[in-house]
Amino acid sequence: MSNTTLFLIAIVVIMLAAIPIAMMLKDFLPNLMEKSSGMDQLENKIYVLHSEVHELQDRVNHLTQRRNSQASEKSRLESDIRKAEKLIKELSDLPPMFVHEVGDPQAGLMKFVATLSHAKASAEARASGEKVQVNPIWRCANVAEVWATGFEDAKQMLEVAFPFKMGFEKEFLRSGGKGMVPKKPSMSARMGAGS
Repeated sequence: MSNTTLFLIAIVVIMLAAIPIAMMLKDFLPNLMEKSSGMDQLENKIYVLHSEVHELQDRVNHLTQRRNSQASEKSRLESDIRKAEKLIKELSDLPPMFVHEVGDPQAGLMKFVATLSHAKASAEARASGEKVQVNPIWRCANVAEVWATGFEDAKQMLEVAFPFKMGFEKEFLRSGGKGMVPKKPSMSARMGAGS
């Protein structure tokens, strides 16, 4: 056998073997192509899902930040509420203070503040057996706000409104009374005024 004959036999054998392989490839190749196109679709879906994940993560971060800011605002408001409740409790524990206004507040007038007390409402008067009916407000702190052009006018207006002869005791506060809270008249002050 010559080389040519061997070569021809080899070609025939290859052709006989190639026909079934071509038939098999004909069956498998479309499936393989479909699978590879399915991979492209999967890759596209993965990209879409990846972008949706980033979008959802941004929304979650925004909502978390909003929740944290609302939590800090809530704690700040609760702190303010506790401070207000404490202040209300402190104010409710204080005895009442009555403010008497003398004169009309007008432009050009100054405000003078004086503490007031009534001798007949004092503990000494009750202890000595005096049975005089006195308004109970005089047993608490009383303040007069006097609107006048000057200190002398204020003293005169206060004397007319609360005369000494009727048992009223008056004491002007310094610095216009700002920030000063009068206290209930003490025993010694009442005793000194009674003598």
